[in-house]
Amino acid sequence: MSKKITFSALALTSVLLGACSNTPEQGAETTAEQQMKTMQVQVLYKDRSMLPPGSQLTVTLSDVSKMDVAAEVIASETVTLDGAPPYDLALTYAADAVKERMRYSVSAKITHNGELRYITTQNNDPFGTTQTQSPIKVMMERVAKPNESLVNTYWKAMKIGAEQVVVQQREPQITLHQDGRVSGFLGCNQVMGQYVTAQHFGLRFKSLASTRKMCMEQMDQEQAFSKALADTFSYHINGDTLLLKNEQGDALASFKAVHLP
Repeated sequence: MSKKITFSALALTSVLLGACSNTPEQGAETTAEQQMKTMQVQVLYKDRSMLPPGSQLTVTLSDVSKMDVAAEVIASETVTLDGAPPYDLALTYAADAVKERMRYSVSAKITHNGELRYITTQNNDPFGTTQTQSPIKVMMERVAKPNESLVNTYWKAMKIGAEQVVVQQREPQITLHQDGRVSGFLGCNQVMGQYVTAQHFGLRFKSLASTRKMCMEQMDQEQAFSKALADTFSYHINGDTLLLKNEQGDALASFKAVHLP
């Protein structure tokens, strides 16, 4: 009878010790889980532009309490996009990183090959009165492209008059060089000459000449391109688009800036 009691006591002690040894680890895991929170974010932009493949969205939760100091990043997540907005993303952050009386903001940006395409332009406080729903809605704006330089830029022809440019072998294009020369390709023949700019007329091409190769196709397009250059009186650049105009202000040709590797 004494041995049975002794054995039962030892067994009970072992169970209790085992329970005590597991409790701290389980408690630590539970505490760690409680310290992390997940915020559902939905990112949108207003225009209907389709993003090129490989575009990436980065969503960031930051502490923006301090003025004139870079925001402290609390959490950030980057995903590769597929399809049109809205884009839904889960942002996980440490709960103890968020303090009372501090100000926070969720920001987003879209990049493609390192080039910024969209970005948030306003504060989005996920813990304030402006955001009471889930997911947190974040609106982005398209980033305006800086105007390309007229000079030393490879301008690929897109439209001649109202007609889209058709490319057979090589794309029609022009380059205005720093020394006042213009060179390019009309679609069949090379073109070269000079250009001048002035306040009262904007842009004029002069002394234009071209090679005399005969092509079976696209001669009408080439002749129209050559005439557009001869009739140019002014130009307008908007981002990476160049528009040539005649003296009456009518569009003669449009071009797209191309950055060669």
